[in-house]
Amino acid sequence: MHMRAANALELLQAWELGLGQAPVRRALTLLACVSPQSSDEELWTLSIGQRDARLIEMRRRLFGPQAMLVGACPACHAQFESSLRLQDIYCEAPTAQATHTFEAGDYRLSFRVPNSLDLMALPADTSPEIAADALLERCITEACNVDGVPVRSAGVRAVVGESLAERMAQLDPQADVQLAASCASCGHCWSSVFDIASFLWQEVHVWAQRTLRDVHRLAVAYGWSESECLALSATRRQIYLELCRS
Repeated sequence: MHMRAANALELLQAWELGLGQAPVRRALTLLACVSPQSSDEELWTLSIGQRDARLIEMRRRLFGPQAMLVGACPACHAQFESSLRLQDIYCEAPTAQATHTFEAGDYRLSFRVPNSLDLMALPADTSPEIAADALLERCITEACNVDGVPVRSAGVRAVVGESLAERMAQLDPQADVQLAASCASCGHCWSSVFDIASFLWQEVHVWAQRTLRDVHRLAVAYGWSESECLALSATRRQIYLELCRS
């Protein structure tokens, strides 16, 4: 995993670019600013689990190893906060492999696990079932019966789609992080998907807006340029901001 720390200016530039992008693309825009040795092709063809493992590491370097989750109970709607240790959701990425084989019933398949190109190609505003089927269609590279005779993947997906999706999840576990939760008010228990890409983007968005407000205050108070304000260490910047308020 070739990553480095992003400075404030680089992160702001990535945030500004990501504002006009789809969620899948903006996740890679964030990764690009800390992955100078990785080409666009390499980032786009990372499996979703590999991508998310890098985003978890990026988040740890930017904001620390703990994350605060805020939500509401789906049963009684009581608000809750909980702390999440990033190490508890990190999965050791399996060795990358271009294609895998899968046998179920009368079929033998070759497939690969999904990447960001596959997610970008999914039809917009469609049902989860249609999206899941379209994803499998892109990821099945070859389908045949037990005699080796090629068959149409559409018929195969209808028969083995669920078991194939489970196999993909086993091969790329970081791609599907499920968090268990229980409500202190009513005792209801449930699980939900934790999407590091959207979670990190929201944190970067909040950080960027706060940082720009801080730059504005320093520029007004001292006449410094944006780059001069951003070049300050976090400690010195905070001290100058406190002096502005005194």
